[in-house]
Amino acid sequence: MAGVDENAQRKGRVYGTVLVDVETRRPIDLLPDRVADTLAVWLAERPGIEIVCRDRDPFFAEGATHGPPQALQIGDRWHLWRNLGEAAEKCVYRHRGCLRPMLAQPEEPQEGAEPAAMSPGRQGTGSPNGPAPSTRTSTLFLPSATARGPSPGSSA
Repeated sequence: MAGVDENAQRKGRVYGTVLVDVETRRPIDLLPDRVADTLAVWLAERPGIEIVCRDRDPFFAEGATHGPPQALQIGDRWHLWRNLGEAAEKCVYRHRGCLRPMLAQPEEPQEGAEPAAMSPGRQGTGSPNGPAPSTRTSTLFLPSATARGPSPGSSA
């Protein structure tokens, strides 16, 4: 399984393609450009590659299609999580008018009901199973997926 992504040889000026063994997470090769034909030739010379893990860049898609036509193309985990986060953020933004701040409602004991047993770690919270008062919030907070996502080298 080969992972394909771009790499900056000079950030903002010169970009190439890095090929990584996905199972060992070690670089296999660096290609001098981001051209589909270069990637296709490299992949065609290695018929043992059965899976190409890539992002949505069109030249990676074209190169992976023309190189080893038998290879299965899959999206890499980092880009899938990033795309999911961006889609969720856009959805929440579109429906932000439907979201209202959650206000903590005091729990009123029911008449005649016995108090529930408190779990050892939750004593003094006011609820046997609910969150502690310090964890309740009165506002909705959604971190930006683009501002703080997993780093490209991390395993998600």
